[in-house]
Amino acid sequence: MNTLYFECYSGISGDMAVGALIDLGVDREFLLNQLHTVPLEKFEIDIRKTDKQGISAIAFDIDTNHSTYEHSHEHKHAHTHSHHDHSGRCLADIEYIIDASKISDKAKETAKKIFHVLAQAEGFVHGMPANQVHFQEVGSDDSILDVVTVAVCLDFLHIDHIICSPLYEGSGFTKCHHGLTAVPTPCTLRLVQSASIPMRITENKGEMITPTGAAIIAALANTFTLPQKFTIDKVGVGAGKKAFAHPNVVRAMLISEITDTHEDEICILKSAIDDSTPEQLAYCHTRLLELGAADVYFTPIYMKKNRPAYELTVLCQPELEQIITETIFQETTAIGLRKTFAKRNIMAREVKPIQIGSQTIDCKICTYHHIKKYYVEYESAAKAARILGESLEETYRKVYTKIHDLSKMQDY
Repeated sequence: MNTLYFECYSGISGDMAVGALIDLGVDREFLLNQLHTVPLEKFEIDIRKTDKQGISAIAFDIDTNHSTYEHSHEHKHAHTHSHHDHSGRCLADIEYIIDASKISDKAKETAKKIFHVLAQAEGFVHGMPANQVHFQEVGSDDSILDVVTVAVCLDFLHIDHIICSPLYEGSGFTKCHHGLTAVPTPCTLRLVQSASIPMRITENKGEMITPTGAAIIAALANTFTLPQKFTIDKVGVGAGKKAFAHPNVVRAMLISEITDTHEDEICILKSAIDDSTPEQLAYCHTRLLELGAADVYFTPIYMKKNRPAYELTVLCQPELEQIITETIFQETTAIGLRKTFAKRNIMAREVKPIQIGSQTIDCKICTYHHIKKYYVEYESAAKAARILGESLEETYRKVYTKIHDLSKMQDY
């Protein structure tokens, strides 16, 4: 599993997130070629190293006014056109632009997910359905490109789990389309509230969290709790445009959890449910896993009056108990939960990459004293199989053969 940690102690915006992700190793030529396929009016992209109070960071700027940059850094023109009005785009307009691009299907789904969350927040603020919202600032060309770039970068880095720190915000007022508005802005506040994102108000004056930045976290963050022990594999730093007493940067880290203990404590939550629809239960199952539950499953049971029902069982870390409980109550008809805490023995786990041709496939290595087991991560192998044009079984065979060879050399 490729885990990304966003450290947002100086807030977050779309361009800050992009800069940090690029700094993690996204191929810039690939990225620019992907953005070139987005059907928007001509724009220019500038990716450069900058200094934020002594901290080296990547700045990501989009010029939609066709002006020439003073620096001859990496930039590229996109000569495509949109038939939509640039001001006040609705969700359908933005989805059309995203779908008409040639970025990957996964990147398209990620970008649309972010805008769906934004539309829901804007709709709540303005008292209208999400599909009737007309975006202003967050519907502009540069905001669309920020979101699409984040989606392309996450896909390139094969990120499948995102952890975020609390979001740090300023206070006072900021300018927007409607004039002056309080910080946090109404849209940002709704995004933080709806996704239960922990937030801290600082002494800084001005906006530190933009609606685009908040939407990225609200839509994509799986949890806001770091594992107890982990290694940092790589760090990327993205530059913001504000001047505070501290560097205006966001840091993105690729981390690997260390589970070197063979025993831990797990929280077990159970509820018998006989009147939720299959759609509700399936959605709840997905949401609980997204929030970081270790396992979620349903057991067929019979309740009073011989009613067929399901017992929902959720295993999670104790620190996730509250948000898991709130989600179950919100997404199902459950009105009560039974909870217990149990000690469990687990195998220590580590994810290592296996190179098969042009593709990198993740392999989970589990150990318990002298016992060692290897498991190929399905999503990683499935993506590689499609790109290599071979069956999933053949990809698995190659990976396990490679593991067997490496284990003989004691590399694994």
